[in-house]
Amino acid sequence: MPLGVSGVDLSSNQDNKVLRTFDVFMSMNGLRYDTGKWLIPWIPLLALSLWISTSALKHGFLMEFAIISWVVYYFGQTIMLGTPIKKWMIDKMGEDNAWGFFQMYAGCNYFNIGSGITAAAIYQQDAFALSTNLAWGIAGILFLIGFGCKFWATWLVGPNVYYYKDLFYEKSHDEWCDKGIYKWFSNPMYGIGYLHSYSLAIIFGSYWGLAYAASCHVGIYIFHMIVEVPFIKRTYLTSDA
Repeated sequence: MPLGVSGVDLSSNQDNKVLRTFDVFMSMNGLRYDTGKWLIPWIPLLALSLWISTSALKHGFLMEFAIISWVVYYFGQTIMLGTPIKKWMIDKMGEDNAWGFFQMYAGCNYFNIGSGITAAAIYQQDAFALSTNLAWGIAGILFLIGFGCKFWATWLVGPNVYYYKDLFYEKSHDEWCDKGIYKWFSNPMYGIGYLHSYSLAIIFGSYWGLAYAASCHVGIYIFHMIVEVPFIKRTYLTSDA
């Protein structure tokens, strides 16, 4: 998911709150509908991802699918954004095409990691039991807080930041976002914004689901420390003193 401490909003729908809300919601779930020609391969890839995830449920390879989704998401994006690969892509494809390709890659990852969380929660369900009301109550609170905070943070900074545009280009967005939820949390997308990942595991009573959600929580912070923190320090926290 996105850069924890972020820059200004670059969304073209900044002044239209309805369109901006729709843009943010779709982007968080894996599709930037305003990317033009990149929708031609992007939508079929998401359809393929959906078919693979449903096949995992049908044929019983839920955890294999979940593990692959985790590796491709956290390890893959660490490689893509933390090495010279992105510069090589820009040199070979041009800035616009490289950025379009990366957005498609990242969007499919967002969709697949969500599917992975679902797959892990379904795997070996009923390993523990809570009363229906308690399970749904805890899950509902975690979902409302987690997804709500992540959505709020993304709405403030825009989908470009959610898709790591400044990190991809190694360029500053000029200023910090210090309003809304960013007044209280420096990294709301990675901290409190991950709480909803545990909801399905609680509903299904799956220890595997809880462990997988925790591994995602740990994975995003490892990515943050390895890739984002060095970028933030050299780009946003430099001092003239």
